[in-house]
Amino acid sequence: MLAQSGGSSIFSFLDRSMFAGSSSLANTAYLNPTPVGAYALQNPLLLTDTSMHQLEVSYGSLGNGIQTLQSTFGFTIKGRALLLGVQSLSYGEFNATDNWGNSLGTFSAGDMSLSVGTQLLEAYGWKLGSNFKLVSGTYESYQSWALTADLMAMRRFKDAPDVIVMLKNTGFQLSAYNNQRESLPTNFLFAIGDKLKYAPFRWSFVLDEIQRFNQLGYEDPNNTVVDPITGNVTQTKQNIFNRSLRHLSGSIEFLPTQRTHFMLGYSFRRQFEMALPTRRTSGGFTLGTGLYFDKFTLHYANELRSIAGRMNTISLSITI
Repeated sequence: MLAQSGGSSIFSFLDRSMFAGSSSLANTAYLNPTPVGAYALQNPLLLTDTSMHQLEVSYGSLGNGIQTLQSTFGFTIKGRALLLGVQSLSYGEFNATDNWGNSLGTFSAGDMSLSVGTQLLEAYGWKLGSNFKLVSGTYESYQSWALTADLMAMRRFKDAPDVIVMLKNTGFQLSAYNNQRESLPTNFLFAIGDKLKYAPFRWSFVLDEIQRFNQLGYEDPNNTVVDPITGNVTQTKQNIFNRSLRHLSGSIEFLPTQRTHFMLGYSFRRQFEMALPTRRTSGGFTLGTGLYFDKFTLHYANELRSIAGRMNTISLSITI
């Protein structure tokens, strides 16, 4: 029996990029044809000649000691474009106690991943690529290692929106925390996006967790209705429309100039999961901006997670 809907797998951080440009677009930037190589961490098929030899460094903070770090670098080997990526997520320090509550000091917890992505081949207008990751997690004295891979197929059209189909984080654990194998955050998704022909806007929509369609919600046992006549108690169940929306995320990017971009994203799942019955919240919205200079770019993202806090991320990309 699962106690929460979000606890069905380990290494859930693998399902997102820590780059501010991707974060500000609600993690929907699978098709962005920009010169910034950091976007290719989620989709190495976005690598181009202009994104080679770019070093990106990102830092994010959620408060209470939770911090994210990411770095990517694009390069070529024998004419093949590759992207090397490193992600680190620190959950801060925690108090360690024995069975009787006596303090034993503190311990830290965190996850890391090392990835290499590239295009494999191109056929019939489709590009096929992969991203391989070595993942580790350390919680006090417990540690786990895993190997995962992302597989994707992308196609760009001249007179129609671009599309991509992706299978993320498929793989296996090399070692378990407590000799018990756990599931990885496998995600089968479909994304579509395009730039408007006569306006400076680019849009994207993503349907993710398709393999778990209509399974992302949960039934709250406290969500009941009492019949005023009979006194019978009936549990209110979520409708299929509510459950379906949890798979959908969208974003729009305003491109007033080549040097300034403004981003807005929205995740229905985050909004539903962070909602409170007693007050309105802005959970699910993401905001950001990108500044493009000759030798470097700056990106900033503000993720409205819940009334308890928001996540701020800043990214610097330098052409070496």
